[in-house]
Amino acid sequence: MCDPALRLYEKALHAGRIARTDLTDAPLPSRTGLAPSRPINEATATARDEVLTAQPGSDRPAGKLQEALANAHTAIRRGARIRHIYQHPARYSGSIRDCLSQVPAQHLQVRTTELTVERLIIIDRSVAYIPASADRSTALRISHPALVSHLIQVYEVLWAQAVPLAENHQATAPNAPVTAVQHSIARLLAEGHVDDVVARKMGISVRTCRSHIARLMQTLGATSRTHLGTLLARSGITSTSTSPHEPPA
Repeated sequence: MCDPALRLYEKALHAGRIARTDLTDAPLPSRTGLAPSRPINEATATARDEVLTAQPGSDRPAGKLQEALANAHTAIRRGARIRHIYQHPARYSGSIRDCLSQVPAQHLQVRTTELTVERLIIIDRSVAYIPASADRSTALRISHPALVSHLIQVYEVLWAQAVPLAENHQATAPNAPVTAVQHSIARLLAEGHVDDVVARKMGISVRTCRSHIARLMQTLGATSRTHLGTLLARSGITSTSTSPHEPPA
């Protein structure tokens, strides 16, 4: 972040607010550029303590995975530990699992969540990167301690709610062997979301989403979407009081 923005932010911390007149001169934090992968990769490779990441979706291009793997090995050689948070569909991604298997287990922890997450990378708890555009083609580098500390807290909350990748994450209701992904899809359907919105929130394609819905219907014996909604309500799968990785008491 540029100095004028930092001065404005520090002034707000002391005053408890920002004067409206100050906002007109407040510059935006600078971006890493049109191709953010290079500076982010360089920063990750120089990590000495810890790399925290949250990754949306269930698939990443092979080239990106190889870059990430190389950076992970470099960071580990420098003594860093790595934690990743993915969305549940990543559990069924062969390319992601293959990449993770090439990282020494004692240096890596991976969890998945049913929540919709946005990309976040935190390096050595001193600098963070977040998307600066909808297509994630540019990134915003954040180094202000207060902002980085806030992002770390957000990450730790996500981490606490996520499920270890090594944990068998399947049953959510008696007599209903519904996977974690299907549980999340069922909850979103129950909230009234249409297929394309469900797919976007889950980070999967509409085709894959509908395939999960079809298997969910088959598992519960539903003959239509309306019937599925009724069965979901009866089964308790969409109940927010039921943990997605523990059977109800």
